[in-house]
Amino acid sequence: MASIITGLFKSQSQSQPIGRDLENAGIQNKDYILYLHDEKINKEIKTSIWQHFFKDKTQLEDDSLVVSVKVRDPDQIEKVKEVFSKNNCIHQNYFQNIKFRAAQSLEYLKKIVSLRAKAAIYNSPQVNYRGQSAGINSEVTFGNSKLEQ
Repeated sequence: MASIITGLFKSQSQSQPIGRDLENAGIQNKDYILYLHDEKINKEIKTSIWQHFFKDKTQLEDDSLVVSVKVRDPDQIEKVKEVFSKNNCIHQNYFQNIKFRAAQSLEYLKKIVSLRAKAAIYNSPQVNYRGQSAGINSEVTFGNSKLEQ
């Protein structure tokens, strides 16, 4: 099984430059998927979902693009990350030991991302809460601490 890197980009109009850059980096056409869709999703809906999950102020276009790339070694991983960075990738995910055939389903990848996000929440470190302190007491002096006699 291979590893897969997915990237989210602002617009589907980036598909040709990204495909060209991936192939120039030595990634074969059969080793990447550009998830293009015909049906437009309202920009406000996409943006609100994005902001809810990732807690940032990113404004998405109406036609965002997802790209998945099969990588086999650390050199390919770096090349793909460079291509994604050059093309202003908004968010990346790295999946190990996944069949590329499974990655052909964008819905499958969405489920994996969702499960990872939930696991990250449940596995967060223990938070210690400290109760209210007594505050300032009468032993605190302000200004000149020497008493005049």
